[in-house]
Amino acid sequence: MSRLPKLLLLVPLLACNDPGPAAVANDDDGAWPSLPDLDEQIVEIMEQDHVPGLTACITRDGETLWCQGYGWAEVSTERPALPDTPFLTASVSKTVVAIAVAQGVERLGLDLDARVDAVVPFEVSHPDFPRQDITLRRLASHSSGIADNWDLIDTLYTDGMDSPLGLGDYMKGYLTPGGRYYDYAENWTYDGPGGAAEYSNIGSALAAYAVEVAADQPFHRFCDTNIFAVLGMENTDWRLTGLDEPAPALPYYWAQGGYESYGHYGFPDYPSGQLRSSAEALSRLLLMIEGGGALDGARVLTLESVEALLSVQYRDLDPDQGLFWYRWELDGGEVWGHNGGEFGASTEILLTEDGVGLVVLMNAEGRNRTLEDVELALLDASGAL
Repeated sequence: MSRLPKLLLLVPLLACNDPGPAAVANDDDGAWPSLPDLDEQIVEIMEQDHVPGLTACITRDGETLWCQGYGWAEVSTERPALPDTPFLTASVSKTVVAIAVAQGVERLGLDLDARVDAVVPFEVSHPDFPRQDITLRRLASHSSGIADNWDLIDTLYTDGMDSPLGLGDYMKGYLTPGGRYYDYAENWTYDGPGGAAEYSNIGSALAAYAVEVAADQPFHRFCDTNIFAVLGMENTDWRLTGLDEPAPALPYYWAQGGYESYGHYGFPDYPSGQLRSSAEALSRLLLMIEGGGALDGARVLTLESVEALLSVQYRDLDPDQGLFWYRWELDGGEVWGHNGGEFGASTEILLTEDGVGLVVLMNAEGRNRTLEDVELALLDASGAL
């Protein structure tokens, strides 16, 4: 599952660059154990699949056991990708939306099964199924009946900056008849709320907006205070303007024997995929989930909320979908997590049945198996830690 639209490429902002020397391991001053065989495997995958920069972490038993960076966060300057370098996480962002929604239920009186327009200041109703409630649970399980209208969404990317369009204004304009972004035919699914599972980036952004309204605070600020600061997730922000040093990794694609950068960009439904964070920081988020909602004595969620995130919501619609988090099979075992894809980004976080956590962040799209190949190498190496 991904936020990545397949219909249109952003105009590259930087000319084609020589890729420089082969991807190298950046050991962050020797802070983590050396795994030379793993380094060799990952470098080989990166060179084969044209990935300029990659960072990864392994967690287990309440600790981050290993992190490493490979290649370049910025090709033209050969700025290395390090474990604390922020990457665009794409739809991995939705795991944070899930945590914020769960906190909204615990602390702000939100109800997963109440109509979302009991919270947000405009009506949210499928035009063909007005009696079918659009709830937070349906939003978080991608069964709300809200569709992603890519013909519109593609036009709303902003080059080099965060979107100037406010989250609430965009949600209202997209979901309200007569709104600037409203389209009866394209903004809604055929089956309606609860009728089928259909992945919805707009639905995830609406869930985040419900938290924003309930908290009476911008969603990105709510997350800063209640999630990132509590977990010690440094170098993490929803907005480009919230990041300073180290600068986030630039997104790239491979063309004519070199890397071209899309440059940084933003979009108005930013909770669906605009979080920028480092592998080190996201490893702390995984440790919190593995720890039943707490990390280093700080509690972010109750155990019950964590269990809800990792529980199937509507088995008849999707037997693997929790509250934004979902499960799949990797190396013969069940994992829970989320992946992400955007222009010049491919990402994944996951927890295995055995309690191993993996974070993989790349500043290129790679190919269909790139993430899985890296993760299989990480799982194989985790036994030595």
